[in-house]
Amino acid sequence: MENLEENPRNWTSGSEEIDDFIREIQLKRLIRNPNVFKWVPYNQFSNIKKIGNGDFAVATLKHKQNDVTVNLKYFYNSQNITTNELRDEISIIFDIYGISQNPDTKDFIFVLQDEYCEGCGEKYTEIRNKWCNPCQIKNLKENFRNWTSGNEKIDEFIQEMQLKINRPYDTIFEWISYDKFSDIKEIRYKIYSALWNDGKLKYDLNKKEWTRVQVEINLKLCDSQNTIDEFLNKVVEYKDDYRVDIYGISQNPDTKDYIFVLQDVYCEGCGEKYTKIRNKWCNPCQIKNLKENFRNWTSGNEKIDEFIQEMQLKINRPYDTIFEWISYDKFSDIKEIRYTIYSALWNDGKLKYDLNKKEWTRVQVEINLKLCDSQNTIDEFLNKVVEYKDDYRVDIYGISQNPDTKDYIFVLQDVYCEGCGEKYTEIRNKWCNPCQIKNLKENFKNWTSGNGKIDEFIQEMQLKINRPYDTIFEWIPYDKFSDIKEIGNTLYSALWNDGQLKYGRYKKEWTRIQVEINLKLCNSQSTIDEFLNKVVEYKNDDKFKIYGISQNPDTKDYVLVSQGGYCEECDEKYTEIQNKWCKSCQIKNLKENFRNWTSGNEKIDNFIQEMQLKINSACDIIFEWIPYDKFSDIKGIGNTKYSVWNDDQLKYDQNKKEWTRVQAKEVILKLCNSHNTIDEFLNKAKAYYKISQIYGISQESITKDYIMVLQKKYYERYCEKCTENYTNIEYKWCKQCQIDHLKKIFAYWTSGNKKIDEFIQEMQLKINSPKDIIFEWIPYNQFNDIEEKCKAVYSASWKDGPLEYDSNNKMLVRVQAREVTLKLCNSQNMINDFLNKVKVYVKIFNVYGITQYPDSKDYAMVLHQEECVKSYCETCIEEYTDMKHKWCKPCQIYFLEKKFTNWSGNEKIDEFIQEMQLKVNNPNDMLFEWISFNQFKNIKKIGEGGFAKVYSAEWKNGPLHYDKEWKRGSCKKVALKCLNKSQNKTEEFLNEIKAYSMNKYGSNIIRIYGISQDPKTKNYVIVLQYAKGGNFNGWINKCYKDFDWNNKLRTLHNIIFGLSEIHQKQMVHCDFHTGNILFEYGYVNQYNNTYISDMGLCGEIGNVDKSKIYGVMSYVAPEVLRGKPYTKAADIYSFGMIMYFVATGRQPFSDRAHDKLLALDICNGIRPKLNELEAPKCYVGLMKRCWDSAPDNRPDAIEVVNIIYSYYISSNAEISKQFKEAEEYRKINISSIEINQSTTHPQASNISRLLNPFMKDLPKCDNDSECLDCSIAD
Repeated sequence: MENLEENPRNWTSGSEEIDDFIREIQLKRLIRNPNVFKWVPYNQFSNIKKIGNGDFAVATLKHKQNDVTVNLKYFYNSQNITTNELRDEISIIFDIYGISQNPDTKDFIFVLQDEYCEGCGEKYTEIRNKWCNPCQIKNLKENFRNWTSGNEKIDEFIQEMQLKINRPYDTIFEWISYDKFSDIKEIRYKIYSALWNDGKLKYDLNKKEWTRVQVEINLKLCDSQNTIDEFLNKVVEYKDDYRVDIYGISQNPDTKDYIFVLQDVYCEGCGEKYTKIRNKWCNPCQIKNLKENFRNWTSGNEKIDEFIQEMQLKINRPYDTIFEWISYDKFSDIKEIRYTIYSALWNDGKLKYDLNKKEWTRVQVEINLKLCDSQNTIDEFLNKVVEYKDDYRVDIYGISQNPDTKDYIFVLQDVYCEGCGEKYTEIRNKWCNPCQIKNLKENFKNWTSGNGKIDEFIQEMQLKINRPYDTIFEWIPYDKFSDIKEIGNTLYSALWNDGQLKYGRYKKEWTRIQVEINLKLCNSQSTIDEFLNKVVEYKNDDKFKIYGISQNPDTKDYVLVSQGGYCEECDEKYTEIQNKWCKSCQIKNLKENFRNWTSGNEKIDNFIQEMQLKINSACDIIFEWIPYDKFSDIKGIGNTKYSVWNDDQLKYDQNKKEWTRVQAKEVILKLCNSHNTIDEFLNKAKAYYKISQIYGISQESITKDYIMVLQKKYYERYCEKCTENYTNIEYKWCKQCQIDHLKKIFAYWTSGNKKIDEFIQEMQLKINSPKDIIFEWIPYNQFNDIEEKCKAVYSASWKDGPLEYDSNNKMLVRVQAREVTLKLCNSQNMINDFLNKVKVYVKIFNVYGITQYPDSKDYAMVLHQEECVKSYCETCIEEYTDMKHKWCKPCQIYFLEKKFTNWSGNEKIDEFIQEMQLKVNNPNDMLFEWISFNQFKNIKKIGEGGFAKVYSAEWKNGPLHYDKEWKRGSCKKVALKCLNKSQNKTEEFLNEIKAYSMNKYGSNIIRIYGISQDPKTKNYVIVLQYAKGGNFNGWINKCYKDFDWNNKLRTLHNIIFGLSEIHQKQMVHCDFHTGNILFEYGYVNQYNNTYISDMGLCGEIGNVDKSKIYGVMSYVAPEVLRGKPYTKAADIYSFGMIMYFVATGRQPFSDRAHDKLLALDICNGIRPKLNELEAPKCYVGLMKRCWDSAPDNRPDAIEVVNIIYSYYISSNAEISKQFKEAEEYRKINISSIEINQSTTHPQASNISRLLNPFMKDLPKCDNDSECLDCSIAD
């Protein structure tokens, strides 16, 4: 609402008395916002709708800027109300905009802030957010009939969770239909990522309704064998984890497994919870990425490399600085500040983690370079770096080296002042105190007071400045003041037009800001020394800001210019300037008021008076005697009752400068038995007063019991025994009192062994929560129904049961007949080993305590029964290798070995399958198999290469997957690679298998399931993952129109990432071309994965057969054509040709015959032609590096991965521009791509074949030749 004083004559209520009343409210500031208070004509309201019982309405108020929603409070039969009565009504209203009048009834109406709910007519629970909790609860209850999980227990649980809602930001816990999820991907066993299409409910503060917002989520499956109670307990466990927001429950319609739907908290990289959920930050993955990147940079010095690597691996948070090796050519605008210290601009800038993209980006920064003398040793230099790194005031970005002088440099945050070359006094504010002092000294000549002593005093005060927030003490000419008003003897208020000096950290200069001030006159008869002593006295008061000195030109009186802060009653400084509160005046007023009340008991009166006179702040509670008839709606039994205090506490109104009572308040009445003495009662009151939670004292009118009147919110937070904050407010649980109780009962039990007693006591004293287990010594005779489950593991019933905290009675109680598991340890002579084992179990399971078998004297852990069963393999009675999945590696190996048989009829193949199966390490690994050919149906030929035919088929039973045991799923579509004439080439095709992926997910190499054999041809068959998109050659013919540069880069990244996997295994592909790259889908989309296939020629580096060279000539490296062995660099050459294919849509050398002449030209450095507009300049540069004639000049796979990824995510303006221009060219010339694909030379071959016939006349490479500039041999 705008300021209403601008047109005071443009309104009238029609009543002079009402008009005067409104002006009084405005001018005397009698309400919170007097400037918006006005007369509002009734015709300014529209859309009037009564709410609640009819005393209130909601309406739209016309406004020249925007219409405003307001509440109208009706005063029925108020035609003759007096202004005094109106004033009383207004005094209890917090936000009021004005008064109106119904023209028909003549009843007055208050125009209020929109704070009443349209649904129920009560005040919003949260006015600011227009949130009414009772109405929200009602709506949720009414909606219960609109959904069901199909299970009564789950429905009741969800309903209970929904009704706990308190705020508009709370999560509505829901039953979520499984069909609402899409893009479901397994992250790890029983944890999935997904997209919730409708999304979670989010309260729209503008529309005042719940809307849905699509969100990324995690799905956590619960084993269908678990009971509903077990599942719901697990949900509560997650719900209580403050780091995880849980949206609701769902159910897989096929498996019937229940699912809880979580906030996106699991990292897709490693499947573990993010280290920092809010920032989607996974520290282990970040460390892994940094380690993988070590090979992409070097300082050229091993010690420095190791130091930088060590510093990088210390990263913990997304805000941490990545310590780097920084190439010197990344710096510009280098300027010397002082010897060995330079300022510069780091063009790429430091790495900064982008929380939205979940990746590191670079931000250009100003830096300092600190040179280290080249005569210093590396160790001396690195010690200096550590010294700077440990200085918490300085951020160090990394190390560099001057290429000319070879001096090492450490790259620092911009911490050195360009004026003097020293460190800034305050780095954050770029504040250099010596330079500021120098500037002030230089400015002394620009002003004078006309009095030498005063000038010297001001100069001295100015030179005491230490921080940018300090006040610059000044000589202020009197003509700089306006609106001077007397407020006391020798005291004036005024406006300082130019205002005080304020330092701007960005501009690094002082500016002026207009301020309200006080002028304190000094009698002209006083000496200069007396005046200056008074100034020092005021200056030394930290609560009082002094701006400087002035002089009245008429009276010649000197004036002290200060922040406005004097009490109008006593002319002394306010105790609290901000609140305009004067302690001495308040104490005086309270003393004068002592005669206006009494409790009837002198001791209590004296106590209350003493408490009142302790007041120190405007925010302090005025301790009072409160008559019992001021309380209403008293509820509760015993000594603690809830009530409403009708008058409410005294609160200081800084505008009125007086204590007022605002509105009724809920309080706690704590009764003291009448048989207690007054002194006992007052001591208790003192204890509560110390924690600021007591309003005063009252007395029950009938029993005469004295009562402490407590703040409700404080009472609910503080322990009754020790009056300290509850450790857990919800459960009314005090950690210290609980520990004290446990200590008291140490004497009432013993195990008979000192070490064990001390261990149990130590465990008990670690309790942190009311839900924590109280670890105990449990006598063996407490157990009934003991049954052996497996070796050293027993089930039992614990008669008394464990201790649990009862929040209603605020004490520990026992839960009788609890089913437990006893884990026996042969430990009577190895106490330390046993206790170490207990420490491990306590971190993983719910362990209730320790017991001892009376016969064998063996100690045993007492565990929650279900937890213990889950931890042990039922077969070998050893702990699971993977407890979460109930997976035991030794048992799995044993199971597989028992199943070994003569599957294939070929000993080598059987041994190979056994070897592959025994490599299984976790339940997510693929299980390699011999697959009978009769398992395949609907076999269809889909392709043919130089050495094999490829078929699609349906595998009837499908592959094995682990779910407590090895199971087969439904029918699965696979690819069958039938190897020509392979029945007698076992070694060759087994080598191919080793290069395929056995990972379930996360690989860009085609996955392998096993081996089979065609019963007719006897050819062996490799059973592979089916990629329905087909190979790159066929895929691009269908998809070239939509294959934009964004998707091209993503596709290339997948391909080179797969090649890097092969190279990391120290293998080379040897036949790398577009025919061996497969797509998951037959169309363009962001989730379309690519896979490298056809590993038939793959071999270990250094063990590749050179006698026969197979491949597509246009993709084969020149050194291979000349007879050199296949290397990683040769694969990179092939990738360069794939880059050409991606950029142009045509095969390299598609316009030429693939014959001896082409082979010669390739060896002589001829490469496919490229229109410079077809691809970005940076892209072409990388492509040419990849197909460089010299293998040593080609980048390795990891470098190419990083470069292509940097193109994909680039924020570099020039690179983005290049790809944008290339994309525009592609769109314009799509038709030419189609023409290029159809114009292929009839003798160009894109199928792998034997190339030796084309190579025999080419000059051979020896070890001393780089295979450059060769010609045909004679």
